[in-house]
Amino acid sequence: MRILVTNDDGIGAAGLSILAGWCRSEGHQTLVVAPKSNCSGQSGAVTFGKPLSVKQLSDDHWAVGGTPADCVRIAVSFLNFQPDVVLSGINHGHNLGCDTFASGTVGAARMAAIRGIPAVAFSAPDYRWTEVQQLLRRHGSVAIDEALQFGTEAIISVNFPVFGGESMMTARLSRAHFDDALSWEEFQGDEHIVRLASAPTGYEGDADSDIALLSAGWTVLTHVPVIPRIAAPDYTAGSKRQSVG
Repeated sequence: MRILVTNDDGIGAAGLSILAGWCRSEGHQTLVVAPKSNCSGQSGAVTFGKPLSVKQLSDDHWAVGGTPADCVRIAVSFLNFQPDVVLSGINHGHNLGCDTFASGTVGAARMAAIRGIPAVAFSAPDYRWTEVQQLLRRHGSVAIDEALQFGTEAIISVNFPVFGGESMMTARLSRAHFDDALSWEEFQGDEHIVRLASAPTGYEGDADSDIALLSAGWTVLTHVPVIPRIAAPDYTAGSKRQSVG
């Protein structure tokens, strides 16, 4: 199988190395194309209006001066690599609930699906790499099979827990509530320089939600729709709406 491996933590990240190494150990033809620096929180952002640097580090490793989604585009359009599946990660930290949509790791997987390539995004705590390697060997091929089954209708998001994880369960995305912690850094001319950090203050989710199952020690597999669909009783595509004024 031809596999493209990318991430959002950058070309030197431990999770990327583990994921690429596992792919090769499974006998897959593997190409690594990843951002040259950390691009966490970039979601599916792409670069427009300016050139991208692309540097070959070895026969099958390339660093891109762009976003995770850019890396998928570069691999396919510039390096002419046509993968059977794209694997993104392993992200340093979980991507759960609403966080999933801000993740550059998941954003790269979504870009792959938009371009017709099945994709999996892997995430894990960034201090448990020995155990994560074992869990990847246990669950990695199952996640790929799931991605191939769903094609480009949904990307597969896999989160490894902080303990356990030997068994894997499908889960629903939970809804998180966030507070933004804003600190005023300094004044430069007429500009405020501030720092934003978001922290979850609570979650809404049933027993089958990603956060609930991960907290119980399951490896969690979530299907994330590539194109979210509105399910409302009165919604019909193409129907006329009455405007006021």
